Amino acid sequence: MRRVAIRPLALCAIVAIPAAMVGAQAPALNPTLVDKFTARQVVQKLERGHMAKPTIDDAISKKWCRAFLKDLDPQKYYFLKADIDEFLKSETDLDDKIREGDVDFAKVVIERWIARSDERYKVVQDLLTKTPDFTIDEDFVDDVDKLEYPVDAAQAAERWRKRIKLDWLQEKIDGAKDEDIVKKLTIRYRDRNRSVHQLTTSDLLRIYLTSLTNVFDPHSSYMPPNDWDSFKTNTLVLSLSGIGASLSTEDGFAVIKELIPDGPADKDGRLGVDDKILGIQNEDGTEIDFVEKKLDDVVKDIRGKAGTKVRLIIQPSDTKDRKIYELVRAKVDLKESHAKGTIIPARGADGKDIMLGVISLPAFYGDTIALHRNEADAVSATADCRKLIRGFKNDKVDAVVIDLRGNGGGLLSEAITLSGLFIDHGTVVQVKDVSGVKALEDDEEGTEWDGPMVVLIDRFSASASEIFAGVIKDYGRGLIVGDASTFGKGTVQQIVEINESFGAQRGMPKMGALKVTIQQFYRANGESTQIKGVPSDIHIPSLKDVSDLNEGKMDNAVKFDQVEARPHDMYNRVPSDLVSQVEARSAERRKNDPKFKKLDEEIKKVSERKARHAFSLNEAKFRAEFVPEEDGEEKPKDKKKNRNRFGEKPVWEANYYNDEVVRIISDYLTIGSKIVAQAPVRAARVPN
Repeated sequence: MRRVAIRPLALCAIVAIPAAMVGAQAPALNPTLVDKFTARQVVQKLERGHMAKPTIDDAISKKWCRAFLKDLDPQKYYFLKADIDEFLKSETDLDDKIREGDVDFAKVVIERWIARSDERYKVVQDLLTKTPDFTIDEDFVDDVDKLEYPVDAAQAAERWRKRIKLDWLQEKIDGAKDEDIVKKLTIRYRDRNRSVHQLTTSDLLRIYLTSLTNVFDPHSSYMPPNDWDSFKTNTLVLSLSGIGASLSTEDGFAVIKELIPDGPADKDGRLGVDDKILGIQNEDGTEIDFVEKKLDDVVKDIRGKAGTKVRLIIQPSDTKDRKIYELVRAKVDLKESHAKGTIIPARGADGKDIMLGVISLPAFYGDTIALHRNEADAVSATADCRKLIRGFKNDKVDAVVIDLRGNGGGLLSEAITLSGLFIDHGTVVQVKDVSGVKALEDDEEGTEWDGPMVVLIDRFSASASEIFAGVIKDYGRGLIVGDASTFGKGTVQQIVEINESFGAQRGMPKMGALKVTIQQFYRANGESTQIKGVPSDIHIPSLKDVSDLNEGKMDNAVKFDQVEARPHDMYNRVPSDLVSQVEARSAERRKNDPKFKKLDEEIKKVSERKARHAFSLNEAKFRAEFVPEEDGEEKPKDKKKNRNRFGEKPVWEANYYNDEVVRIISDYLTIGSKIVAQAPVRAARVPN
């Protein structure tokens, strides 16, 4: 049975940490002189670099104090009202203290939070010894704004009783037995408590300073040195040196969750999903123990220079065996995060066969240094898409489909160059900062693909995805299909490495980086994508449409506004009359499709429940509200589960939603065959 789709409660919020058992020694959170110096540098760079040009004063200090407390305890599960009242007495002091590098307030608050976490964990342990009564009529309130902080331990325990009851109920509905539920929840909350005790002063600085940056917008943040190194590897360059495995923490053990295709672990063949890595054996026979070690530290120990050997101490899944596997570290390219393409057949409204070249693009990635040096093999989303499009042309596809669903963005430069593959030249995006508005152009003549194109979006298509979708829409270049609109992130961040201010001074410790919002961007038509996003031409209803996961729901989001439109070409590939015809045909099909009818019912249920801000913990009522009827389809078992490879999934998956996407594209190509195949109109350089 499918997992019930309820908004997760972020019990650890910004402290995204898996955690030590009650009674474990509290972490030593003692900020160093380097930490204090770093804090001062972040404040200076934030005031100078943020597009709002803020002055951190008493008014900001008040907002910061509340934001910090909310980030630690967003659902009001841990702190008592007395704790909050005590902390708020210092709310106007934080601005003065931080200019001196003083972060002691963060230390006091986080140490209290750890103590409260231990108290709540004892409550959870007790609750897991008692089977809840699911026949009682009681509600779980999921709107934190309707909740106050508990006044005492008894109120806090009652809140946790309902939280555990919800967890238990969800597992029960999924078919788990009570004894298995207890075991699973025991491990889950033991891990969370353990991770609390693994907090470091680096985590303290990250949480505290990011709470400050978030007062001005939700996308500015501070990254400590380790986070900054990981960001460069995983988000921009998409390569690392190690064994090629994705790990998580479970019950104090580092556990393999995925293998990166063609990485050392995948090629070796002995490691599998759910195997535990107990430690490393050194050349002299001594061992480094990983049990209950912080995951970041485990990863750091396993990674190393390409060509070096690492001897892993492994406990294969479902056994108590202890084995030593020696692997040779290598450079691992995260190829599954690169653009991938496939060709899918379809049939047009006129009965003729057509071929669609689909590109799945998970991010706008690129190795900026290698690209600046014009290195031939530089990692680049644009370069990868160009190769795929050339292959499509050789195979004579009828249309190119760019799938941006789930693409959260990436490099602005890649959004500009990728847009240039589909438009001849002109404004891609306008950016506004304190100095005014500037247009960023596609200045490369010609295109890689002049034919029909479609862009697929959803609510999670954000930032650079919205720039690209906005260009295609403003130029009338192709059809936008998917959720009602994209995410709505219309701001530009710059990453400032704090050490850059001091050049190559010998012995200077790493201080991480500040990601700071420096600009707001606007489409060629003058509209910002901020809050509103880019609307689809053809809307296919989705549960994501009623999700709270969008820019407009984020604290301190920058407001929507407009600037003057820029002259730009108009390709006229999506005239309103053609869109209306295609949309009407899609609506008629969906109206008679049982799966889309069921989806409409689910959307209605979610909307009604959200309006109530609560749901029942009575099992019968919960099932009636949340559990969809079985569709009778047998789900194929994954015989290769134990060899699960990182991100390995098809470029295009056949399902009822994607089948309708294909039918929409087929209608678009056949009904509008004369329009979508006409030569580009490059002379009409007028505002949209």
